[in-house]
Formats: sequence, C-alpha cells, structure tokens
Amino acid sequence: MGPMNEKRATGRPLITVIEPEAGAPLGRLGQWLFAEGAVLRTVRPWQGDAIPALEGIGEGLIVLGGAMSAHDDADHPWLADLRALLHRAAQARIPAIAICLGAQVAAEALGGATAVPSPHGAEGGVVDLELTPAALEDPLTAETVAEAVRAAVRSGIPTRGGTRIPAIVSHDDVVTRLPDGAVLLASSGRAPIQAWRLGTLLALQHHPESTPERVAYWRARSALRRKGTPGAEAIEHIEYSDMPAHAREAGERARRAALGADPVIQAFGRCLARTFARQARAYSATRDGESALGSSGHGPSGRDRAV
Repeated sequence: MGPMNEKRATGRPLITVIEPEAGAPLGRLGQWLFAEGAVLRTVRPWQGDAIPALEGIGEGLIVLGGAMSAHDDADHPWLADLRALLHRAAQARIPAIAICLGAQVAAEALGGATAVPSPHGAEGGVVDLELTPAALEDPLTAETVAEAVRAAVRSGIPTRGGTRIPAIVSHDDVVTRLPDGAVLLASSGRAPIQAWRLGTLLALQHHPESTPERVAYWRARSALRRKGTPGAEAIEHIEYSDMPAHAREAGERARRAALGADPVIQAFGRCLARTFARQARAYSATRDGESALGSSGHGPSGRDRAV
C-alpha cells in the first residue's frame, strides 16, 4: 500500500519531505512527526526523484537544507520545479515548513530575495535567535517558542525575558528580502531574517531537525571547504571519520556547544512536529469537507473558493 492509500485508509496525514542532499536529512524531526501520527514520504532529488506535483504532496510539505545554493539551477535543475511547488503550495494554503536552503528557495518563489553568499558572512554552530514580538503570538510559532523558552529556563540558558533561544545553524547564504506580506519572526547576528511566515508556510534558516552529531559533521565539512581540499564533489561524500584532524577538531567543538543547547533544540522540534501534524490534520479535514460539499452539489465551486 503506497503512502497516499495508507493515508486514506488510516486517516493519518501524509507529509511530503523534499531532501535536497544526503547530508541534511529530516532526522529526529521525522521521528517526532511519525509519533504524532503523520505518514512521511521522502523525495530525494539527489537520487533522481522528480519534484512532485501539488496534487501529490498530501496534507503537508517540508523542504530541507542542502549544500547547493538557491541559485544553483545549472547544476540542480530541479530547483525550478521546487520553486514552482512552493509557490503553488502557498497559494493553496497547504501547511509547509521550509528549512535553510528550503527557506531561501521559498523566499524567491514567493517574491523575496536571497544573497549568495550572505553579505553578513557564513553562520554555523549554535547561535541566539532574537525573537520578534510577532513570534510570541504567531499562530504557527507561539506554542513552539513558549515550549523552547521553558526548556531554556530549565537548562539555565538565559532567554532575556523569553525573547531569546539558542538554535543550530549552518549556512553561507541568507534571505535578504522578505516576500510581500511575510511576517518576520526571528533574527540572529549574521542573519537578520532567520525565521518568517507567509500564510501557512513557516520558513526557518535554522535547523530544528538537527543533532549535535550532525552539527559536528557540518562544521567539519565547512572546515574542509575553507582549506580548499578536497574538491566540492568529494566533500559531499566523505565520512566524518575519514576527515583530517583539523576538520574533526572543528566538528567536536561545534558538537560540544550543540550539546548544551540540545534540550532547547529538542523542545522546539517536538512541539513543531506536534503543531505541524495538527495543522496537516486540520487542512485534511477542511479539504475533505469542501470536497464533500462540492460532490453534493452544494457549497462554493473550486473557482469561487479563496486560496
């Protein structure tokens, strides 16, 4: 039984995950979503999977990060299809989360802009997210932010009155202009636009799905790039244990910093999974209700419904 049929049989929401590269998987966010009753379908363009049409993604969409840039269409032509999918998903008000590269692609798909590379410099490891007042009240983030702040307080991490939380980041590029109508939710030292929302799409430059071990790998990989060897192609496939000592030392420093922030990262990620699964179920119920009205001959036609 395929994912779409399984969703129909069980009533569990189907969430499509776009994974641009092997080094940035959904990780434990997938485990938390599964625990909330979601059915996950992963699309891997790096393995040749095609970006699906809007009609095939189910009740939710997650777009993950990757080492390529949002402008790298020449080497990754699927980026054009991903921009089109994100644009259509936003129009259809399908619940969506776009992370790191995903957030940058989403910004451009919806009329914003991304700088490659960032004029503020690269950002990696653990940074402080400075939350805007909107983040504390936003329907997509208020519950998640409150959960993360409570975890920080329990761990003895300063939150500056509940307006600051630690987060994991790893990016060379950055969103420089929000799409029209988007709400800024958080900033950091080198990313004035760290998190934002437009309709039902939540865009995060940081990585709620990541772990201290993954942070170590990303930082070690960045250290290799700064040295200039080996080539970019080899860096994408090299195992952490095979990296030279200087890269692994950089990775271990990042891992230790991430361990201290991990209770907050986990609290944020678990609550994000819970709220996202809830949104997907609500979207499914609304869509099914509209379909029932349409098939009965009552209610608005598809042409008349707002999107």
